[in-house]
Amino acid sequence: MSDRTESDHPNLCNASHINSNLPLATTATSSVSDAAIASSFQTKLPAEQVRQTLTREYSTLRFRIEYGNYLSNHLLHAVVALHELGASEQKIAEYAAHYTQKLEAEGPDHEDVVEHVATLVVLSDEEAQALLGKRQQYDALLAYYAQDVKQLGVDGAVCKHLPNLFSGLAGALLHGIIQLGYAYHIGGDRPVAEGLAYQHHCYLPFDEPEMPQSNEPLRQFTRQTVFEVADAVASNEFLRSEQDRLVAISPVKDLDIGWVQRGVNVFSGHPERSSPKAFALIWTQVNAFDFSNFDGSHALDMVMWLYVMLKHNDFIILHAATSAWSLQQLEHLLSPSDKAKAWRVWLHVALSALVTSQSRDFREEDVCSPSDDLEARLAALPSWPQLREKALALPGFPDEHVYKMVQVAEEHGNAKYNNVNSFLSTTERDFVARTAAITVITTPFKPLTHPPK
Repeated sequence: MSDRTESDHPNLCNASHINSNLPLATTATSSVSDAAIASSFQTKLPAEQVRQTLTREYSTLRFRIEYGNYLSNHLLHAVVALHELGASEQKIAEYAAHYTQKLEAEGPDHEDVVEHVATLVVLSDEEAQALLGKRQQYDALLAYYAQDVKQLGVDGAVCKHLPNLFSGLAGALLHGIIQLGYAYHIGGDRPVAEGLAYQHHCYLPFDEPEMPQSNEPLRQFTRQTVFEVADAVASNEFLRSEQDRLVAISPVKDLDIGWVQRGVNVFSGHPERSSPKAFALIWTQVNAFDFSNFDGSHALDMVMWLYVMLKHNDFIILHAATSAWSLQQLEHLLSPSDKAKAWRVWLHVALSALVTSQSRDFREEDVCSPSDDLEARLAALPSWPQLREKALALPGFPDEHVYKMVQVAEEHGNAKYNNVNSFLSTTERDFVARTAAITVITTPFKPLTHPPK
């Protein structure tokens, strides 16, 4: 990988005014009032209309779940995010028409395996298991999951299968769990069956290993401890050299899945593609923390704070945020022990993504400090109605990840959680979430640095 120019040893200090160099850090230039924007937002499309459109026009009945051999179809995520931001029917249709130009369309004779599942010979459990993570026979997997969705209902099918799937959420750079989370959020039998099938299809194992019992007390999630771990992992020479080594040799170099996904494979638990030492090193960091009360609110607090602590707009860490939101949609369907396991897997993958993104240019000062003027700094930021307006008014056809990040940030920033020991206070959460939205709206993504050939 290329040499770094940023500091190898950033420090987390006590004072920052992150909004000082952000062009949206003012409310005075808004072209319309919050009331007018809110009125427009209240007329957003009914969810049922969006579900019907997704099924009829934008599902895998029309477009394949992957294109270009390994790239994930983001159409469902984009449509749901635009809907939640209050986009008009015309806006959604125009964006979808543009986005689908790069997808691989199914032919007119493509069989509807969801509609006709009762007449099909569906995979057995053993046959489905043999396809786990193989990225083959997606339609056969779709029929397999559609059958259970029909018989058990959406919640029943997710309850049955998610415990066997969450350890593979890193697959396709987290897009399996993102597909399932967005599908569950908007609802509908077909979208959820598609999401379950895709998580199975692209599964990349990060199964929790047997770890020796430690006599050390478990660490608590604070900004200091999280920063220390993120910095330690991102700057670890062994992890970076191990990734460089394995992506350059078979079998990892032969995977036709793009270099970022190959890089994440190195840190996975895959028996043939990974570095067991690197896998164990990151797991040791993860398992040092107390997950007894950890949930999606903690994950989103943490990853959005890390996202804005970076001096650039990081495309890969953004996926850690949208995947955290996606898993948050589903966590109530897991048992307490499985929920803790799922979030440990997510954190392991997020730390692996941080190494892969080659991101170490952390701000030297905590964006939430000093706390005594945080209320004033928050008041100086655009309101959520203004941020929605600015996102939807971006010219042309922005990268769909922009809409997704603004949508996730707004929902999280406005959420009323009941956690006693939250990672961020209510004011800090809103400040971080708005800053994340501002960043993704105004700042281009940092180009991904390719490893050497």
